Amino acid sequence: MKRHNYKIKLTAAALAALMLAGCSENAGSSVAEGTGSQSSVTENSVTESSAPENSVTQSSDEQSIDESALTEEQIYDNMVKRSLMDLGNLERMARFIEKLESKQEVTVAFIGGSITEGLTAGPEKCWARLTYDWLCEQYPDTKINYVNAGMSGTPSILGNIRLKRDVLDYSPDMVFVEFAVNDGNEQTYKDSYEALVRTVLESEKQPAVALYFTVIESGHTCEAYMSEVGRAYSLPMVSLNNVLSYEFEKGRMTWQDYSDDQSHPNEWGHEMTKDLIVYMFEQAIKKTKEMENVTISELPTDWVYSDRFYGMEFVDDAHSSDNFRMITTGSLSGENDTIAQFPDGWSFKGRADEFEAMEFEFTGKNLMLVYKCANSKVLASAKITVDGKEAGTFATAANDGWNNPVAQLVYSGDEGTHTVKLEIAGKEGACYIEILGFGFC
Repeated sequence: MKRHNYKIKLTAAALAALMLAGCSENAGSSVAEGTGSQSSVTENSVTESSAPENSVTQSSDEQSIDESALTEEQIYDNMVKRSLMDLGNLERMARFIEKLESKQEVTVAFIGGSITEGLTAGPEKCWARLTYDWLCEQYPDTKINYVNAGMSGTPSILGNIRLKRDVLDYSPDMVFVEFAVNDGNEQTYKDSYEALVRTVLESEKQPAVALYFTVIESGHTCEAYMSEVGRAYSLPMVSLNNVLSYEFEKGRMTWQDYSDDQSHPNEWGHEMTKDLIVYMFEQAIKKTKEMENVTISELPTDWVYSDRFYGMEFVDDAHSSDNFRMITTGSLSGENDTIAQFPDGWSFKGRADEFEAMEFEFTGKNLMLVYKCANSKVLASAKITVDGKEAGTFATAANDGWNNPVAQLVYSGDEGTHTVKLEIAGKEGACYIEILGFGFC
């Protein structure tokens, strides 16, 4: 398929209602403000289901279409429609749309990895920013704040740790979650992903939440188990794999049409992704017009995977908690900046035999260490003991490290107050280590 910037087809009524206008924004790259009108709606293959009230799922029955008779624009429209897995329970979306239409100030947030951050396309052309710009165009008289909490190379494990700091502290009304290619299939990822989604849903504003599932060239995606979370909580879900795999099979697209590397969308790929999200919005707007007296339903009591990482807190030199007490930072100093995404950690440069241990207490049953990882021979490993028992030694150096943040589970045990000691291991002479913070629950 050729790269075309096709726009979703609009009905005549929607065209008449559209009012295009610019957006204003705050200073800063991660949070912006804008103003944003009536949204357009197209017909699709989404049908009412017998699932929860106000829930809409995609029909599994596809009509036989002679695609040889279709134009490229029609093929593109069908491709976009194929991305919508489920509209879910639209109560939260209805409230978000009502705020937009009644010109109430809203905040839309995006959390994920480098695809959300905008690697290769840049912060102004990434799918998150393009989605935000589209909302501003549809609702030019509404103040819309933008939060992009995408962070390169990070899975939902780290997303769950930084969720409050990077998303919930901005009181979002709508949150998009994208971690399908950064996560693995181990239980820790499943538990972290569900904890992140549920924590957003239970936050004070009861925001709308939508899940976006990406895929990389190798075919890796965690869509299968993540969509189980989406179904359990009846959330809107959009699948990139539903788009690309079909087009690849038909021979109309190759991976290189979408991406210039093995993982990240090129500028056209980000524009196309925005079209997928816009289509979800348009269908939601259409369905919510039929809804009256909307109230937010209770969340299910049962978890899909586990509540093990629910209620995760993050602490560093600038963020504290009543459930965390620093006894001593030892030789680790919080006076020097660490990496940009976690600037308030602790670092040490010096001789390994002169290092004095960090000690602290936390109340909970799970502890995660967040550290800077790099390909460096001078980076030391962190040896951690919990309640006097060795919990493990964690290398902060790796061949594929690039000064990126990494989170690792170092303790999972009984609920209670635990004493933790962090020492340097595996190094003699000059060494270096950066501890970016701790997550615990």
